[in-house]
This record gives sequence, structure tokens and C-alpha cells, in this order.
Amino acid sequence: MFTTIISSIVAFASSNVDDIFVLMALFSQLRTTKVEERGEAIALSSASLNRRQIIIGQYLGFSSLIALSIIGALSSFLIPVPWIGLLGLVPIYLGFKGLLNLRSTESDHDDKNTSTAGSLFAVSAITIANGGDNIAIYIPIFAGQSLNANIITLVVFFIMLAVWIFLGYKLVKAPVIAKVLGEYGHVAVPVVLIGLGLFILYHSGSLGLLLFVR
Repeated sequence: MFTTIISSIVAFASSNVDDIFVLMALFSQLRTTKVEERGEAIALSSASLNRRQIIIGQYLGFSSLIALSIIGALSSFLIPVPWIGLLGLVPIYLGFKGLLNLRSTESDHDDKNTSTAGSLFAVSAITIANGGDNIAIYIPIFAGQSLNANIITLVVFFIMLAVWIFLGYKLVKAPVIAKVLGEYGHVAVPVVLIGLGLFILYHSGSLGLLLFVR
């Protein structure tokens, strides 16, 4: 049991290091929403995004990755990583929309009407898009363990996700990081999301699919 717990922690941490930066980018939007209320521009279009939506969206996205991994382990079926990586277009879209909204305060106010479902989908989609490597790591883990060990692994994974969310939230609130986000977040966050989306497309091999479509 102890070995299973340790190996699960290592597997989660090694496959989700980059997710810390994703969470920081998402939680930084909570700060920009408050700035917008004073009549200034916000970083992204999804000003309606709140802490609960980020947390639920993360769990929904991660649960989807776990479900795909279990299906793959049980039936040897695996959705090709490049197709999953196409979800990297979601953060690219959000990033470009955020940059466009820097030019118009009115558009920011209009985006306050963004639905909760839409915000949850955006967070979940980003989580899934950034999790192609997770599936590749988790499938052999679930396939090579007993049922009891897999249950322990699942419990550890979801506890670690809560720890990851907590770390992402606390890092954004750190004085140095908070100061930088306060001064440059309205530009930095959209750029980070665009960079994240491009990285996902490249890392997952999805660029080849896009070029093929063209």
C-alpha cells in the first residue's frame, strides 16, 4: 500500500508539473475581475469565471482524463493524443479574445454575461488538452495494478489534484507574483494562454492534423 501511494504521488506530480502554471493563469483572472469593477480592463473575456468554476472545471477535466485512462487500461482502446491535443485551440482562442478585449472596456462588460457552463467547459477543455501525457502515463499504471491498488491510486490522484489547486491559488496570492500580475497580468495572462495552446498543439503532435486539414 505504501509503495502504491508513493508511486501514485510521483506519477501525478511528474505528469502535472505544467498544470501548476495553468492553474496560476486561471486563478489570476479572479484578480483581474476585481480590477474591472473599478472601470479598468480585465485580462480575459471570461470575467464571470470564479473560484468554484475553476475547481469544478479542473475536477471535471481531470476526471475525464482518468476515465479515458481506465478505458484504455481495460480495453486497450486509446484516443490518439494528437486528437486530444486539438483542445489546445481553446486556450489559444481565450488568449486572443483576451488581447482583443484590452482595446474595449465595453466588450469586457458584455462578457460578464458568459454562462457558468461555458466557463466550466473552458477550464475542463484546457485541463483535458494539457493531459495527453497523463493518459499515456496512467494507462500502464491502471493496467498493471490490482483493483485495490487502482482504488488507492485514484484516491491519491484526487487528493493530489486538491493540493495542486491549493498551490496554484496560493502562488498567485504570493506578494511578488501578485504584484507582477497586478501590473502586467492584463497582457501576460492572454499571452501565457496562447503560448500554452501552441505548446499543447506542438507537444501532442496536433499541428500535423491541422496542416493536413488545410
